[in-house]
Amino acid sequence: MTLDRFWLLPIAFGHVALFIYIVNVLHGLGQPERVMNRAKLVLLLGFSAASVVLVSEAWRRVFLDWSWPTLLYGGVCILTGVVLFPAATIRLLNRPQPLGVRATQHVTNLADATGAEELIGTGKHAWMLRLPGNESLRLRSVEWDLPIAGLPRALDGLSILHISDLHLAPAFERRFFERVFEAASSHPCDLVLFTGDLVDSDEAIDWIAPLFSRLKGRLGSFAILGNHDLSHHPARLLEQLKQSGFDALEGEWTTVDVNGKRVALGGTSSPWGPALRLDERPEADVSILLSHSPDLFSWAERAGFDLMVAGHNHGGQIRLPAVGPLFMPSRYSRRFDRGVFRRGKLTLHVSQGVAGKHPVRYGCIPEVSRLTLRASAIPKDARPRRALGHVRSDSGEVVR
Repeated sequence: MTLDRFWLLPIAFGHVALFIYIVNVLHGLGQPERVMNRAKLVLLLGFSAASVVLVSEAWRRVFLDWSWPTLLYGGVCILTGVVLFPAATIRLLNRPQPLGVRATQHVTNLADATGAEELIGTGKHAWMLRLPGNESLRLRSVEWDLPIAGLPRALDGLSILHISDLHLAPAFERRFFERVFEAASSHPCDLVLFTGDLVDSDEAIDWIAPLFSRLKGRLGSFAILGNHDLSHHPARLLEQLKQSGFDALEGEWTTVDVNGKRVALGGTSSPWGPALRLDERPEADVSILLSHSPDLFSWAERAGFDLMVAGHNHGGQIRLPAVGPLFMPSRYSRRFDRGVFRRGKLTLHVSQGVAGKHPVRYGCIPEVSRLTLRASAIPKDARPRRALGHVRSDSGEVVR
């Protein structure tokens, strides 16, 4: 390769990074899945055409003699590939730890008792579960201690089971999800919060009530829908949740009383579902937001929420060493990938979910989380502590 053609390497890297970024952002704009499928096809065709043009220019003439539109785009690709993407990756992999957050985890292989084939269904994506190294049949149970600025002492120790993104579908046998719910219900909790994407197939709608009836929060169980649910008879999904003892908070508020204090809970699957009206927020000592997407983080901070729980991003599902996730359906791309974030007095927990439309996971095990809220003396404007790595469990493993 000549020195002139050497420029094709950083250009190609940046070209791919730009494509990934645009795909991520498009998925966070709240468009229906059928619209997104068309947009992705158009984007893929444009990406392929631009690739042909770049290679053609590189082989015909030196870099600085390219046509000005191609030269301009090549410069953007070099900036992206050499500066912006590496900087974003370093920031992602060395994200500040929120002060006082601790976590422990336990990982199990749900196929140990009966073998993987007993958990793999007959759906069209079932073959993916047989890919070598696929971690979709494992489960990570994480216990988080979350200091909440200004939390009343009466609410210290309030426990929340957070589960998200089941994507029920016949790619799995139902017994896989039964084992997930068995693990999730093994520890009593005060509140159960589900943050959307129940199903990816109409065939699995009847699984909802038998599964969710296993989860009982001492003070209540609450759920919202996700973007995938809107294509699968959302009214039926909400009825199934109701039958299992869950209250649906689709654009709605409710309150629970705990030790003389009031907790307000609001839910939304916006930008796909109904938004949550702040002028209807009840008076409360603490407010919790159930949001399908973590993209509402800045809005939730301005609105004065104390805790936000979300899913949707699945942790990326595939996380590469020294790179992290690539594809993530968010307006912020990879920023809110998984784990705990804090800004001002707001603490956000993002679950990496249980399954996905395409059940492929590498470096990103399905999870259920138990959050224990702690009264905190941390001021709301405290700066997070810089650390190499992330929150570590008592076993020394990285937990995010």
